[in-house]
Amino acid sequence: MKLRNIQNLFFLLITVFAASCNPDSSNNGGSKSHLPIARGEANAILCVMDTSQWNGAVGEALRDIFSDYVPGLPQDEAYFKLRNINPLKMNNILKTGKSMIFVSTMDNQGAQSRAMQNYFTSSSLERILQDTSLYRLPQKNQFARGQEILHLFGQTEGQLIAHLKRDKDVLRNYFLNIENERIAKAIFKVREKQIEKTLRETHGFDFQVPYGYDLAKNQRDFIWVRLLDPEYEKDVFVHYRPFTSRDPFEDVLAFREEITSSYMRDIQKPDIFMTLQNENMNIREVNFKGKYAKELRGLWKLSDISSGGPFVSYLFVDESQKRLYYLEGYVYAPSKDKREFMQEIEVILNTFRSGEELK
Repeated sequence: MKLRNIQNLFFLLITVFAASCNPDSSNNGGSKSHLPIARGEANAILCVMDTSQWNGAVGEALRDIFSDYVPGLPQDEAYFKLRNINPLKMNNILKTGKSMIFVSTMDNQGAQSRAMQNYFTSSSLERILQDTSLYRLPQKNQFARGQEILHLFGQTEGQLIAHLKRDKDVLRNYFLNIENERIAKAIFKVREKQIEKTLRETHGFDFQVPYGYDLAKNQRDFIWVRLLDPEYEKDVFVHYRPFTSRDPFEDVLAFREEITSSYMRDIQKPDIFMTLQNENMNIREVNFKGKYAKELRGLWKLSDISSGGPFVSYLFVDESQKRLYYLEGYVYAPSKDKREFMQEIEVILNTFRSGEELK
């Protein structure tokens, strides 16, 4: 980022909301202990903006970013639930939302839009009018502890929409990372440290295992941990082998079938094994914890079609160990939404460490 833009963002950071926030003499040290705790659903965002813009092109651009469907799930589930808040109807309860977006453009002078502009000082409004590259500003704990706010602004609607479309993934990932951090904080309060120790000492890798998971299978080159509940099941398994060929990267689906047909068979009925529901999978190249990887998202089933659900997996090489790894997490939760379950699985997978990472 250019130095001038950094300076401008810093200027906005210290001036935005100055017009609407009263100084607290007991808070000179920057403590937010007097604020209420932020509340709200997981994956829900309150979008404070002029309702005419919400129902127009700006709102459509926001919904395209945040209400798009998560790939690899058996039913349509959005990344986030967006709720529009009329700025003239903001109250102390709404201000405690965990995740919020404040949207304003200078070319709209309706009563609601003017109310949005009141959140900025005159100096910060001038800076916005001077620099078209400025359009977003994050802010924490403004009205409540544990709160995340993202300001989106522009001189015109068209200008802001152009920024939103260009940085679609950046903006979505901003809130995805926030939600993942909240999930991690909740599920890793208590962990299965003995299982983690076994993974490190026996297999040369580990990942954080939340309380309640069991080590269902522990073989020379394969491990499987799972959490069983009367209404759902969450599972993670890892297979590894010496890295001798890049062939698995050329056909990830066939490689997965080889693994699951060998290791994921019913103990009492060995003719039943895990397979794919279909081959219409979402496969892409990703950076998995600093390593080139193939990510696979799709739907699994048992070969007798008795159960199934979504899964996500990563195939990559640990050069320090000269190992090929295949990590997968999947969920079985009939008659339930799968979005939040799969988020938890992804958070677990992203704690994976191997080789030099363990030193």
